[in-house]
Amino acid sequence: MSTPSADLASRCKTVRPAARAGAKISSSIQGCSWVRNDIVELPTSSIGNTRSGSRAESCSPSQRASSISKNAYSSDDGVSDPMTGGRRVATNVLFNVASQVWLTLLVIVTVPIVLHRVGPAAYGVFVLASLLLGYTALLDLGLTPAVVRSIAVHNARGDRVRLERVLGTALSLLIGLAIVGGGLIALVTPAAVRSVLHVPDALQADARFVLYVAAAGFACNMVLLLFVAIAQGLQRLDLFASRTLALGTVTAIGQVLVVTLGGGLRGLALVTIAINVLSLVVFMLVSRRLLPGIRVRPRLDRSAVGELARFGSMKFLNQAAVQVIFHVDRLIVAAFLPIAAVSYYGVPVSMCQKFVLVQQGITGAFFPAASELHALHDERRLQRLYLSAAKLGVVALIPLAILPSLLAWPILDAWIGPAFADNSAQILAVLALAYGLVAVSAVSGFAADATGHPDWNAGLTIASAVVNLTLTLLLVPRIGAVGAAIALLVTGAFLLVTMNYAVQRWLLRIELRTALVQVVLRPGLAAAGLVLYGLLLAPRVRGLLPVLLALAIGFLLYAILTVLLGVWNQAELAVARSIAGGLASRLRRRNDVMTLRR
Repeated sequence: MSTPSADLASRCKTVRPAARAGAKISSSIQGCSWVRNDIVELPTSSIGNTRSGSRAESCSPSQRASSISKNAYSSDDGVSDPMTGGRRVATNVLFNVASQVWLTLLVIVTVPIVLHRVGPAAYGVFVLASLLLGYTALLDLGLTPAVVRSIAVHNARGDRVRLERVLGTALSLLIGLAIVGGGLIALVTPAAVRSVLHVPDALQADARFVLYVAAAGFACNMVLLLFVAIAQGLQRLDLFASRTLALGTVTAIGQVLVVTLGGGLRGLALVTIAINVLSLVVFMLVSRRLLPGIRVRPRLDRSAVGELARFGSMKFLNQAAVQVIFHVDRLIVAAFLPIAAVSYYGVPVSMCQKFVLVQQGITGAFFPAASELHALHDERRLQRLYLSAAKLGVVALIPLAILPSLLAWPILDAWIGPAFADNSAQILAVLALAYGLVAVSAVSGFAADATGHPDWNAGLTIASAVVNLTLTLLLVPRIGAVGAAIALLVTGAFLLVTMNYAVQRWLLRIELRTALVQVVLRPGLAAAGLVLYGLLLAPRVRGLLPVLLALAIGFLLYAILTVLLGVWNQAELAVARSIAGGLASRLRRRNDVMTLRR
């Protein structure tokens, strides 16, 4: 993954000198809430947009930078320096991707152990409880991305008084939402277990206990969002990713230990809530380290409320639609089918959601650089940056979508067992392609935000949510859980056509032929080779080691094909070699230091 992310970093480096030459511009940064199984994109507000042909187009570069108009979603009264440098962008990408790969491996190891220990029905209840924790990102009403943006702006301007007011106001609002949301979950739990969810009688007491614990976890996660946003707003995603990786590892170990020792469903829930509380403490300490002298305590400031609401209201619409697309499907499966079907559907979902998390590592580097280029009206470099990021997304997602789809039954058979594979393989095959299509459109959505059109992103996402919800309600009662997977596949195709075409054609002014040639053509040829490999191998692979070997060879074959087909140009390869050399040099220096200490 270092090759294309390095290209993003090299393009970002060209932004900073131009920004220094002109007037200061407001900076933007991407954030994503740390919530278990949450895959909601939370881009911050973009800087102002001036269309070509306006008075600013005839100005010098420095005059254009100083005359950027601010749209309705901006709260800047002054100006701020760009916070994103090439090395910072590359570091953020590497940390994000590395942490998500590790967390994916943890899921692969822990899910079959937990599932076999507690059983499909009990595990289905646990999946639903985890789903409730995921709704934290929706019910924050867009506050989290608004806080991330406000932190970036006020810290860059050195306005610590305003920063303290915004943080205190956000804390008060999030505490209020935590009490309301957690209380509602606890209030509806008895009726939900008794009448809505198909929970067996023997599990109903445990299900009520788990959902009550989930209500407390929801409240804890709501407050946690603020302290995570501080690390993100200061672009310390290295701290965010490293802490998330450590906490995720502790969670996995704790869950395996508790079910192995006979703790069952209740023990599983208690371990999870304990890690949530630990996460809150950890990120509070991180925040204190990053903002010494800033007191984060509950308060309400009218102007701070207005600042957060202007941006948060637009992102709330986007987040609500994303939650419908990615989370409501399991609730519909639980409502229409036996509770065990949630396990057969939830396990493939837990695998495929990692596709979107990997894509977030890319968009996290793309969004700030794109915002700066748009502010400088450097359309050509913005187009090149978009094409590079889009190509990276396509190349990264092709093997993640194709190999699990074609090897679905062997993977599930080796991972969990043949009986589970019989019920879940078809779902995984469809979901892998569906999540791949949805994730490919993420770069376009961030490009819309970066160019000052978050309403485009929200509008098309809402339309996609309507399509997905309608199809899921129609298909699940008729053909089972695979109907939800098919609905998401259609939704992904809809997003691919509408979001990508609209953003490329009208916001970035990139011709369709250019995008197809530079982003799709050569990666598509490599994908065709991978499809042929998967089709030939699928009937012949059985067992854990053969499956792992087949996957490793598939990724290696695909990587070789991308090089042979010239997917990466010479400039991209040169930058990748440079960054790889820098990382190797850093490792050598660290080894030398450790040797001297001995």
